[in-house]
Amino acid sequence: MTRLAQGMVMVLLGAAALSVTVTSQAYLNYVREEFRPFLVAAGVALVLLGAVTTALELRAAPEDGQDGPPHGHSHGHDHARAPAVAWLLLAPVVVIFVVAPPALGAYTAAAADPAAVVESAPEDDGLDAEVLGDGPVEMTLREFVVRAWTDEERTLAGHDIRLTGFAVPDPEGRGWYLARLQIACCAADAIVNRVLIENQPEPPEDSWWTVTGRWVEPEGDIRKVSDHRFEVVEMVAVDHPPDPYE
Repeated sequence: MTRLAQGMVMVLLGAAALSVTVTSQAYLNYVREEFRPFLVAAGVALVLLGAVTTALELRAAPEDGQDGPPHGHSHGHDHARAPAVAWLLLAPVVVIFVVAPPALGAYTAAAADPAAVVESAPEDDGLDAEVLGDGPVEMTLREFVVRAWTDEERTLAGHDIRLTGFAVPDPEGRGWYLARLQIACCAADAIVNRVLIENQPEPPEDSWWTVTGRWVEPEGDIRKVSDHRFEVVEMVAVDHPPDPYE
């Protein structure tokens, strides 16, 4: 690939980074929100470097047309040119604009291992006061499963809880999962938080729902439960959120 082509690729890559961070929120499908400034800075740097490289090569083009070997070379060939097939290297860049990969969903959640049981519930999460209050308690799936696994007092029992996530088939046929993926940095490190729902028909895979119901209190040691069950009394279909991860 010539330096001119390299400059064009850098411009396109930078433009792709800016298009998913400045003009849309598509970057949330791949990384956490706090990475946006770094992606914007990288996109700007790539566009500027690519533009400078392209401009310098275009400016030098008339000089290459003079008689004699280009750039002082006498090898008998021109390093400024490359086979036409090298332009196929631009194909992945074009794909970024045409087919943006979606956020991880049911396929990943079904294949991934569930989040590991943590040693203790988060301190000062403010849920105790809410759980003891009136009306359904809005919780993330992570908050729910952490408390279900670690709260020896079982304060979730008997209280209405509201959760939001996407539908995932249960390969064992017991019902279906309401799941949400949790990331620490980017989609590559995603783990799944999920609850098993058995008392409602399985909705379409990857469809998003807000469900209200109650934790099915397990017998025995809560830390040995592989999947906590959730009994749904109300389901409402919701739009795919801008940020699909917890």
